[in-house]
Amino acid sequence: SSNTVTSTKLESAIRDTMYAVRELNRTGTEKSMNDLQFSIQQLVLIFNNWIDLNQSEKDPKRPLTNGLGALETLRNTIVYHLGNRYNSGKQLTNYDTVFLDKIYEKLDKLLVIYNNTEKRIDKIKDTDDRINGELCQWAVDMDEISKLYRHSRTPNEHPEYIQPDSVLTKIDKIFPMLGNFQGSREIKKSVQIRDGVHYYEIGYYRGGRLDYLVWMDAIDGSLRLFEDYTGNYKGKTVFGEEALNIARNFVSELEPYNKVEDSVSVITDKDTGATIYAFQFIPVLEDMTIVSDRINVNVSSKGGSVIRYSSSFSNTEIPNIESMVAVEDIEEKHKEQFFDMEYDGLSVVRSFYTNYKPVVAYNYKSTEKESTTELYFDVTTGNQVHESYSAYESVPYITVRDCD
Repeated sequence: SSNTVTSTKLESAIRDTMYAVRELNRTGTEKSMNDLQFSIQQLVLIFNNWIDLNQSEKDPKRPLTNGLGALETLRNTIVYHLGNRYNSGKQLTNYDTVFLDKIYEKLDKLLVIYNNTEKRIDKIKDTDDRINGELCQWAVDMDEISKLYRHSRTPNEHPEYIQPDSVLTKIDKIFPMLGNFQGSREIKKSVQIRDGVHYYEIGYYRGGRLDYLVWMDAIDGSLRLFEDYTGNYKGKTVFGEEALNIARNFVSELEPYNKVEDSVSVITDKDTGATIYAFQFIPVLEDMTIVSDRINVNVSSKGGSVIRYSSSFSNTEIPNIESMVAVEDIEEKHKEQFFDMEYDGLSVVRSFYTNYKPVVAYNYKSTEKESTTELYFDVTTGNQVHESYSAYESVPYITVRDCD
């Protein structure tokens, strides 16, 4: 039957992917990387076909779809993140090999679970019996492995976290109105991880509606995100310079930088009709922009309220540079990317490709009038390690200010 054929293919696909993982870890060759990327894509395709044959809308099997979701996440991590990092230097890092070891172990476990599941596939229901629990737990564990490799500031591991009570106390100090909030406060039980930021997510609800969302850094307790969804912006209308002062004062209470570069975009809130001043502040140290510590603050013209704040890292120091690749060599190596770009000095960045550690990089920005793309190249290796762009077109002004 087609089910039997697909089942046989699925077992082979799991084994093929395990072999490809082991070969990449053993040889580190470009061919073995390509083989793994092909194998994991085939595994996802065959697993999907197997699910289609064994469930229907009337008889859904959640453990199977959870397993597929975890494999799709793994595929994306291997193809886009492991693959891109490998291509930049044509070699595996220590973090990559640890990741591959963990994948191999989990695929071996999947093989056992699959064999147990296949014997009783018709009996699987959308309930939590032992085998269902095994597959659901496997999916959770596999997602965690992919997430920690892709997003953790300490790749493949959780860093040490502060207790949530301490961040809740800090929120009340930053936002007194939240300390007296007349509604419910909900904090997600587990620490969330995204692009090197480990954070507690706290929502403030009134009548089942989200009024405020806050992310607090689970490592150092800094504010990472604040969003005001109330739309209750009252008071006098504020304009550019006053809005800038409001934003700067708010930032100075949180991050005492001596010098920042600031710029602004002006947008319109579709719901309230208010003008929104979207400020961006980038700390400057020793004439280098600390791009990793970029801060975004949105101020509403109605009442001058801070309605959004975001940042990823704080107090980043400039790392030591032992050697530098010449700018000319980088421009020659990446000349196809520099068609409409111009050199814009040195910056400090963090990204997946730097393992979220600070790296000094050459900064190139687009010369096209409406483009806000910027590319960053590690001064030591010459490899591209970061790319950034703005969702809004900037108003034509930029200043560098001492934060006295």
